[in-house]
Amino acid sequence: MIYRHLLFQLGRQLNYFTTCTTDDGLNYIATSNDITIIAYMCDCRRNWAENDMKIFHELAQKYYQVDDSNGLFLDLGANIGTTGIYFLKKLTPNLKLLAFEPDAENFKLLRVNLILNDIEEKATAENFGLGLEESEETMYRNPTNPGGNSILGDKNSPSEIIKIISLDKYFEEKNLAAEDIRYIWIDTEGFEPQVLIGAQNILRKNPAPIFMEFNPHVYKKSGFFEKWMSLLSELYGSYILLPGSKNFSNLEVQPIEKLWEYQDYPRQVGDIFLIKKS
Repeated sequence: MIYRHLLFQLGRQLNYFTTCTTDDGLNYIATSNDITIIAYMCDCRRNWAENDMKIFHELAQKYYQVDDSNGLFLDLGANIGTTGIYFLKKLTPNLKLLAFEPDAENFKLLRVNLILNDIEEKATAENFGLGLEESEETMYRNPTNPGGNSILGDKNSPSEIIKIISLDKYFEEKNLAAEDIRYIWIDTEGFEPQVLIGAQNILRKNPAPIFMEFNPHVYKKSGFFEKWMSLLSELYGSYILLPGSKNFSNLEVQPIEKLWEYQDYPRQVGDIFLIKKS
């Protein structure tokens, strides 16, 4: 493990591509600048966020009785594909993947990884981000974790201009049905409220199970905490907090209004699973 870590440190300076095969047979390629996700997978031989995806699937089955025989898995903030690829290959092989990744380099790697894992024919990958409406935004790069590239990132970091579209508009233009959505996974580095508000028409038709990063301090700072809570309170009755410690032994269902208590929390709390109103 120490030897591989030293290789990654050297690779950051040489800037090459590196590959990884997990113990369960999934294959990924990433840049050597990524000393977070691909480095973890190479060291541990496990898929990034594997436990999160398993618990998401289990909770969705428990609280939604999701039909996995057909439909869409939405990967919003797909990075290089570790989430969507694992979910389809290991948990829901009959579903199709709809993935959004705005970063140009990550998007190229996403497409390659879909091919490496033989699911390119079951996947649609789009090279733009999601938000309130069609626009252009500046995305700032995380130098050691491309999965952390963010519109709300360090303004002193290298950046690129990305295209944003609302999920509602995308579904309308592509003539997709909200009812076909089975799972929604969101990891957009603090931009989650804008993504969901831009998908409110879809969610009103189908309040599907959602697993998302929870960054309340970012939401409040950007002025979207209240709007996000208003939408959630309309459609979802409760939630389960999955703490950053990843201790899944005691997961409690809480009323959605309890999320208000986190609005002044100074850092990311963890992840949340949303449960629709009965």
